[in-house]
Amino acid sequence: MLPAASVRMKKTPLAIIFLITFIDLLGFGIVIPIIPSYAEAGFGASDVTVGFLVAAFSFSQLLFTPVWGRLSDRLGRRPILIFGLSLTAVSYVMFGMAHSLEMLFISRLLGGVGGANISAAQAYISDVTRPEERARGMGLIGAAFGLGFVFGPFIGGTLVGYGYAVPGFAAAALSTIALVTAFIALPESLKKDAQPAPVAKAFDFSLMIAALKRPKIGMLLILFFLITFGYANIYATFPLISTREFGFSEREVGYLFGFIGIIGAITQGGLIRSLSQRFGERLLFLVGAAFTSAGLAAIPFAPDTWTLLGVLAVLSFGTGIMTPSCLSLISRHADERQQGGILGINQSLGALGRVLGPVWGAFVFQVFGTSWPFLTGGFVLLGVVFLVRVTLWD
Repeated sequence: MLPAASVRMKKTPLAIIFLITFIDLLGFGIVIPIIPSYAEAGFGASDVTVGFLVAAFSFSQLLFTPVWGRLSDRLGRRPILIFGLSLTAVSYVMFGMAHSLEMLFISRLLGGVGGANISAAQAYISDVTRPEERARGMGLIGAAFGLGFVFGPFIGGTLVGYGYAVPGFAAAALSTIALVTAFIALPESLKKDAQPAPVAKAFDFSLMIAALKRPKIGMLLILFFLITFGYANIYATFPLISTREFGFSEREVGYLFGFIGIIGAITQGGLIRSLSQRFGERLLFLVGAAFTSAGLAAIPFAPDTWTLLGVLAVLSFGTGIMTPSCLSLISRHADERQQGGILGINQSLGALGRVLGPVWGAFVFQVFGTSWPFLTGGFVLLGVVFLVRVTLWD
């Protein structure tokens, strides 16, 4: 049993990293639901262009997440987190000041570079948690995402009534608060005597290829890519179908995102620990993928608001148990010296899914019909269910 002082030392950094992540993602939640309408109404963007705009953030993450992960293995988690928060704050200022579609794209690209420090946050959690507690620790980041999507879209939906610039400046203020909090209160988690992996090139994709060749890690990384791609099909199109097909206002779309966030926060912040201890991470991964598949495919066929809320609850619960379970399995199979690097590669593959998913989703939404992004996502997640069952059971 750990001494009481040791337990407090472990809990305090987790609380701080949760607070920082939540404040920062609250800003993310403010702007993400309004991006499609901002680009469409403010700059005349087409559905496909909206898809590329949503994907721009993740494109930067694709390039920089493994870089920040590997640098955090050498320089420490704290400086990488602080630098990323600084870039995020600047990106939101540009978002609020955007006077052209090009500037809006640049703001999202820069925001993705800053947001790529998520690998350092995950590595931080790996540093301060024991293996049996890691699923819950990873769930804290998911809970921060969820809470950010509870309050952020509601705030963004309210502030957008004063103009599209106001939500951007509000998000910048929140990221600045997170930056100051990290600078003042966040201790370094990387042990001074830790031996990092050898120095790698900034964009060395050979590390990703090497990781993919490792049997367990490689399959888990592929599965993480598939679940993010499948879910990301709806990033750009859910706000569009909500306003065009279901007749919701921008504020009501924010409420829908908030509802998704509530379920996700409850699942990843409260239920994941007991569920993982009782059923194990592999089974939660399988069941979560099945729930996510069903929820995605059912969205465009919901006949009324109450049914849609039920479908979104199933979807959010599924992702809430699936994602932290997958991340915990990846962390368990990664070498202790390479936690930041492996988690960075994983987030980079996730970012690739979030690049391709919105673009594909917006394309089929515009060309084939409004239900296709949701059906595509459901089909991909159904494939994940099959792969988890076949490859992760000995």
